[in-house]
Parts: sequence; structure tokens; C-alpha cells
Amino acid sequence: MPSISLPTSPGPRAAKMNLMSFGTILTPFLGGPTQRINRLGTRWSMLVSMPTLMADPDGRVWANALAQAVEAGAVMPIVQDIDTGSPGAPVVSANVASGSILPLSGMTPGYQLRAGQFVSIIHAGRRYVYAIREAVTVGVGGTISASIFPLLRTALSTGDVVEIATPMIEGWIDSAFGWDVLQTPMIQIPDFTIVEAA
Repeated sequence: MPSISLPTSPGPRAAKMNLMSFGTILTPFLGGPTQRINRLGTRWSMLVSMPTLMADPDGRVWANALAQAVEAGAVMPIVQDIDTGSPGAPVVSANVASGSILPLSGMTPGYQLRAGQFVSIIHAGRRYVYAIREAVTVGVGGTISASIFPLLRTALSTGDVVEIATPMIEGWIDSAFGWDVLQTPMIQIPDFTIVEAA
């Protein structure tokens, strides 16, 4: 079953992106210097806060979609504080086995990727979210090599779609989901978290 696309309107009241690292800090027993060990698999989660909604139709539509998403997974736009503009139709321009460099083509010349801006990449039917490490501007030919973090979690193929105008997060939500039906014809959707599945 494909992931449930959550409604886009009305949108969230607020959202918080969290980096989930699977690395650890090694602390010596005898007080020596600590050492950070990074591991592949670091990914993002998004904590979503919703406004109080009219029960019909918005509250019911949101509650229904989220209830289904508990078992099917959810996909929704990443909430950002920037206007992402018109990046073109970006795709991965070369096969990439690993690392933190994302080669892109099909972009609008002069478009600027900003530090901290989110992008999502679709590879083999799965979405992966990354953030731009440092600002970079697209050249005349519509190509660019962007530095991203965290490290790639999967190899990428030429032609993989990269979502920049509307990056999406796809994954699992809280397994014990419910909502409050208020005495007035309103519904309060509780805060929920989407954790990247891949």
C-alpha cells in the first residue's frame, strides 16, 4: 500500500525538524579525550502542530488521513521558512554511490540553493530528505553540484527526481494516534511526528 498523502490545506500551525543521528560519542573510562563515531543512517523527522479545525470537512479529512497513515505511512510537504521559488525540474545528473555531493541538472540558471534548505530525492520509489550544507548558485547550463547533509543513505541513479520546490518527507507516524472531538463542531488534531522510513 502506498503512503497516504496528508492534506495540504489547511496546513500545519507549526513544524519542527529534528536530525536523528545513529552515531555515538565514545567516552574513555580513564578520562581521556572523547571521540565521535558517525554511522550511516542519520535521517530527519518532522514534528507537526495543527490548528484547531472545523470538524466538517477539514478536521474529519485530516483525522481520517492520519489514522490510515499509522499503518500505511505518510507523506507531506516539509514546512520551511523560505520561498523556494522556481528551481526548474531538477534530477540527479550522474550515478552516485555514496558521500555528500549531489550532482544536479535541469535546474533554472541563477537559482540559489540556500544553506539549510531541504530537498528530497526519490530513488527506487523511496524518498530521502537532505539539507543543503552551504549556499550555491546554479550555472548557465542548469547544472550544479550541491553539498548535502547527512551522508547519502543509498546510491543514487542518473535521472532520480529531486524535489526542491516542494520537498516532501515520507515515513511513519506515531503508532498510537487519536484526536479530540470538542463540544463545538471542532476537532483538535494532536501533535504528530513523521519519521523518515528509509
